[in-house]
Amino acid sequence: MTQRTRNLLSAAVLVAVSVFWYLSAADFRPLSRIFPRVVAAIVGISAVVLAVLTILGHGPVIRLASGDAGERHMRSGTLMGALVLWTALIPVAGLLLASLVGVAVMGAITFRGHHGTGRAIIVALVSVGAFYLLFQMVLHVPFPVGLFG
Repeated sequence: MTQRTRNLLSAAVLVAVSVFWYLSAADFRPLSRIFPRVVAAIVGISAVVLAVLTILGHGPVIRLASGDAGERHMRSGTLMGALVLWTALIPVAGLLLASLVGVAVMGAITFRGHHGTGRAIIVALVSVGAFYLLFQMVLHVPFPVGLFG
């Protein structure tokens, strides 16, 4: 798989995920739907920019890890799969649990073998917790709690 193909496939997956996030927010309360829709818009616009730049021949060369091309392709495919799984897990497990698991898995995939992998995952988990507490406790924006709530 070439870098161009990988960029276009990544853009397609990200557009699909952002559309799913945007449409799923329709079931939330009015203030609760603002945050996922803004995130969905940012991800969707970024994916479209990635696709356009790639089609024009200026797409980025993304290297998630060292290794041969097969290993890099497997890693980027696994990362996209983890993103889709995280998105599917939100309605079942709730935003907090799904995000903690999803971010940890995506961090482990992205930083596997790099110095500071554990630290990067801890920072990501603390960031998820901080955003959740900010919106849930301070701004009183309820998030989906899934089947366990």
